[in-house]
Amino acid sequence: MLFCNFINIIMIVIILFVILSAVLNLEVLIDFFTSELFLDIRMIMVIPVFILWINNLVIWSKYDKSLGRFFMLFFLNGFYNPFYYRMVLKNKWQ
Repeated sequence: MLFCNFINIIMIVIILFVILSAVLNLEVLIDFFTSELFLDIRMIMVIPVFILWINNLVIWSKYDKSLGRFFMLFFLNGFYNPFYYRMVLKNKWQ
């Protein structure tokens, strides 16, 4: 699961780069982020993020039961996953 967490953090950094390149109007980065190659890579990188999300939901159902954390996991799945997984490791729920 640590690999999935690492991929999730990389995806968040990529999203920040996409937003930054759009705001700064950097044509080279915009062309790269909208290319077919990058879209294929991103589709493959989503799979570990989804696995981590499912794992975190299972851990939430067994140990946590906090409704606020469930809503953050469910609606902010790609962004809240690394922080929740860090909490899982800290509390030794896995």
